[in-house]
This record gives sequence, C-alpha cells and structure tokens, in this order.
Amino acid sequence: MAELTTNLNYLQPTGFKVSIDRENYPNLEFFCQGVSHPDITLAAGEMPFRKIRNIPIPGGELDFGELTLTTIVDEDMNAYSEMNSWMRRILDNPLLGPLDRSDTAVPSTADITLVVLNSHNNKTRSIRYQECTPTTLGGIEFQSTSGGTEYLTCQMSFRFLDFELI
Repeated sequence: MAELTTNLNYLQPTGFKVSIDRENYPNLEFFCQGVSHPDITLAAGEMPFRKIRNIPIPGGELDFGELTLTTIVDEDMNAYSEMNSWMRRILDNPLLGPLDRSDTAVPSTADITLVVLNSHNNKTRSIRYQECTPTTLGGIEFQSTSGGTEYLTCQMSFRFLDFELI
C-alpha cells in the first residue's frame, strides 16, 4: 500500500530547468521559458457485450502527446534558427533517424531533460525524454500596436520514444 508523502510543499510552475545537447542546441536550452509535459494515454481494447455497450479492457499500449517548449525569441533569433536548421536537416536527409548513430553528422534526435526544482531551487527529480525529434516550430507574432515591453515567444514541439522519471 502506498504511503502519504511527508513533503507537503506544492510544485511551483517556475521551478524547472531544461537541458538539451549543449553542443548542438545551446540557444534552445538557454532561452526556454516554459515546458508542457505531455499527456499519456493507455489505449484500451473493447469487448462487445450484449449489443448494449462495449466493455473497455485495459492494456494495449501507451501513447504520448508532444513535448512542447516555449522559448523567448532573442533579437538575433538564435533559438528559432537552431530549431529551423534542425528540422530542415531532417528534411534534407530523411534517412537520418533514431537508428542513425553516425559520429560524423549532427544527430537528428536529441535527449531533452527537464529538471524539476523545489522551493529552494534544488533538484528533486528529472524527466528525460528520449530520442526527441522536432515536429512543430510555432509562429512568431509581430505587432506594432503592442503596449509596454512584452517579449516574443515561440512554441516548439517534439515527438519522442519514451520518457523516464529519474
């Protein structure tokens, strides 16, 4: 039987840090302002029952939503440019994929780690998303009528093979 936790502090939305392959994607890591941890769905089979209703049978497979990072856009658009280059590199060479382990090229996938911090900014847990591949590079909305100083952000989404809680 599971026991109630002794830590009654709540997780703060600002208590996180993201790390990606620094050698290839330093700006994606530095300018990350938000992370949306994906949903998990356990696919259920269904068994017909007396023409009334299907009975769900748990099992099947796990399906993950997309990992979404929100990055602030710097004046030189470096993080945006890194993601754009990553996606175009995959498009230019469709044979690059999770099975390509070539040391001569920049890999088409990267592990992304979300470090969860407590109220004292100490690491409590990490979530490592394995073999991430970019799927969406969100739009940037420029507006001349904006009041005050609001910085532009851009969303970036990734599909991944699996994640683990460390």
